[in-house]
Amino acid sequence: MEENGVIVRTYSPKDNTTPDAIFPNNWFSTFPDSRIMIYPMMTENRRLEKRADLIGSLMQDYPSLDDLSYLENSGQFLEGTGSLVIDHTSKIAYACLSKRTSIEALKEWEKISGYTAITFRANDETGFPIYHTNVIMTLADKFAILCEESVFSEDIKKLQDSILRSGREIISISFEQTKKFCGNCIELLNRKGEHLLIMSEQARNAFTTDQIQTIEKSCRIVSSDLSEIESIGGGGARCMIAELF
Repeated sequence: MEENGVIVRTYSPKDNTTPDAIFPNNWFSTFPDSRIMIYPMMTENRRLEKRADLIGSLMQDYPSLDDLSYLENSGQFLEGTGSLVIDHTSKIAYACLSKRTSIEALKEWEKISGYTAITFRANDETGFPIYHTNVIMTLADKFAILCEESVFSEDIKKLQDSILRSGREIISISFEQTKKFCGNCIELLNRKGEHLLIMSEQARNAFTTDQIQTIEKSCRIVSSDLSEIESIGGGGARCMIAELF
């Protein structure tokens, strides 16, 4: 990313007790109005990833802090931009309900953020619930990548309608492409103001030629080999990045 002009801040885990700390987007996010939010995590081990020193450093640029960690005590979870795919321009967040994305936590998030959540349900091809929204959905400036066949039939139209109302084109991906992390991408701006779509090499190779052409109408693709992280950690390029607005 740095080679392509993206400003990057890197933070390393303090020890080896939190292997999923390479996915910081699940426990905090920032907002364009200089806010930062900390999220309630489902598993005990992932709660250990929350770092006061990291938040302290970020608060120099994001002085307003909201911490939803207290919801963990009542079994309500919302795992950052894993649970939420956010359209900051429209102040809308898309959320696939699951054990890690609780409706009560979402209501609290709406109240604090001032954003509106559009909820839906989705399963993988075996019928198992999708655990994070960003597994099946990416929102870029001009398009959305979505595994439409995973979304419940009673929910798909409201999801499609909301995306299309925002002026975005829908790039529909299959279950097989989802397994290759095609839904787990992120659009970033570099120093020159170019729109880049960050993804893994595996994801890039799984998109069709037509899909690549649609993406490249508005974004330049930047990809890296993340196969070890994807196979062992279960997350792709988007999971490894927490945007700093």
